[in-house]
Amino acid sequence: MEKTYLNNDVIKQIKGFNRLKLTEKQNLLIDKLISNENLKTCYKMYGLCKKCHQPNTSYDWCQLCNAKYFQQDFKNWTSGNNDIDEFIRKAQLRAKIKNEVIEWIEYDKFERVEYLAEGGFGTTFKANWKNGYIIYRDLVRNRWERSESVPVALKCLHNSQDITVEFLRKVRNFSIFFLFFFQLFIISNFFFLFFFSV
Repeated sequence: MEKTYLNNDVIKQIKGFNRLKLTEKQNLLIDKLISNENLKTCYKMYGLCKKCHQPNTSYDWCQLCNAKYFQQDFKNWTSGNNDIDEFIRKAQLRAKIKNEVIEWIEYDKFERVEYLAEGGFGTTFKANWKNGYIIYRDLVRNRWERSESVPVALKCLHNSQDITVEFLRKVRNFSIFFLFFFQLFIISNFFFLFFFSV
């Protein structure tokens, strides 16, 4: 799929607009300048990224810039399993909204881990995730801003040392289907974290 961007001339002409209070004249100019419907919709809904000046893909989320930040951090973590690392990296590079982000989370980032139940293919625990999930990139501090401590469910899969890429794809597809109900995170010792939002 070919990526489409706003050129510098278009950015200069619309950069000062308030996307929430566009005049009729500004709307007509935007319709004329931005022929790509996806870019136009993203601009009108989410505005321009403060760093690259391309349309955000969600509120406080620029896929282009955030993909670069994730990529810079690839060297700072590993699951110990190349297939899982690649799966997470690809998801991070493609994330158009914060709910699509998958992260590798070390087990020590959780507190008050308590057993809940044993199931057919794993054990379920509840815990608090100390740092919480990513909300947006703080450009001034050059770091991810995160939610505060958040209650989560952890699923420890039996025989998880043999996780396949196909299994990860199925889990990812399931999490995308229920995108607004929970996010998927992968944790050391092959736990899966399901964060349920209300």
